[in-house]
Amino acid sequence: MSRKGLEGSLSTMSLPDLLQWASRGQKTGTLLVRDERVAKKIHFLGGLIIGSSSTDPGDYLGQVLLSEGVISEEQLREAMAVQARTKVMLGRLLVQGGLVTEERVAAVLRHKAEETIYSLFLWADGTFEFHEGELPPSEQVRIKVQVEEVLLEGVRRYDTSLKIREVLPDNDLVIARTEVPLPADIAGKRFPARIYGLVDGRRTLADIILEAHSSEFNVCQVLYILVQRGYATVTEARPADARPGGSPAPSAPPEVGPVLEAVRACLSRGEAEEALALVDQAHEAGVRSTDLLALAQEAERYFIERAYRHYLPPTRILVLKRPLESLMNEAMSPAEMFLVTRVNGSWDLRSIVSISPLREVEALRALKRLRERGVIDLVEPPAQARSA
Repeated sequence: MSRKGLEGSLSTMSLPDLLQWASRGQKTGTLLVRDERVAKKIHFLGGLIIGSSSTDPGDYLGQVLLSEGVISEEQLREAMAVQARTKVMLGRLLVQGGLVTEERVAAVLRHKAEETIYSLFLWADGTFEFHEGELPPSEQVRIKVQVEEVLLEGVRRYDTSLKIREVLPDNDLVIARTEVPLPADIAGKRFPARIYGLVDGRRTLADIILEAHSSEFNVCQVLYILVQRGYATVTEARPADARPGGSPAPSAPPEVGPVLEAVRACLSRGEAEEALALVDQAHEAGVRSTDLLALAQEAERYFIERAYRHYLPPTRILVLKRPLESLMNEAMSPAEMFLVTRVNGSWDLRSIVSISPLREVEALRALKRLRERGVIDLVEPPAQARSA
């Protein structure tokens, strides 16, 4: 049985301090770290790190395998459809389907566990709770890592991230290729070559991160090298008024009390989407509150339930109402552009959401906007598909 122990904010106790505290105290339990979007866990046994988990879809096994080019989006879609029916773990299904070996799955799961931990070093803020005695589920792959090893790599990534952001300060930057050809030592590596292939002078950094199904750090690290060596260049930033919902944040955060009151009022009227918009504005303005986080989670659950029930039925087929080429120059968020390019007239809404690196609520909000703007529509699946 677990019990809550140490808790607080990363602004008062940093992640390195937390890791050292757990190591020196030979702690056994789970460190839960949250920001306004996702929650991540680090599991300890006697002060050693034995695993991690995350609610960020980008940290999921399927997304990691996509980023490494091991499987395709179609293969992931099919495997996740089987998983939804059978409840068999995704890794096992992929092995049974001959798409990947057990050894590769185990290696990726260990790598994924470490990457989840390293990503926390780049968080600017968040809250934490340590749950004494809480261990990961027995089926979760376990690693065995000294805290000192994690600290060295985490600090290196933090320092590297600062250097990267001097060159790529904004995810709305558009990246283009130069005339300098890519050398063999980069072109011969799968991930860097894939990132270079996504550089087309139209995609923003945020677009490339989504298309790569990879972490922001890993993608930015490759693009930083490409820019520094002259194989790519920053051409422009997407204007604020061209970003759906994009607006400059106020100079001073508003008082949290009125924000909470406004969000609660929206929820009491059943206006989940309006509540989420208020939460977004508060986060952009720098408001941080555990009460606001709880209300955001409530609003997300309510919005997802209503979306599937009323205006985004999960079994409907998504179709474009206009040719894809005509949409390329239209003002769309990275999330909207990613989803639009997956609309092929045969995948249902559930399938597109399942292969997306976006959080479920983010994908559904983007799809709702696209439908309201007349970009996409939802149609009944063919009779044979419904009876299958």
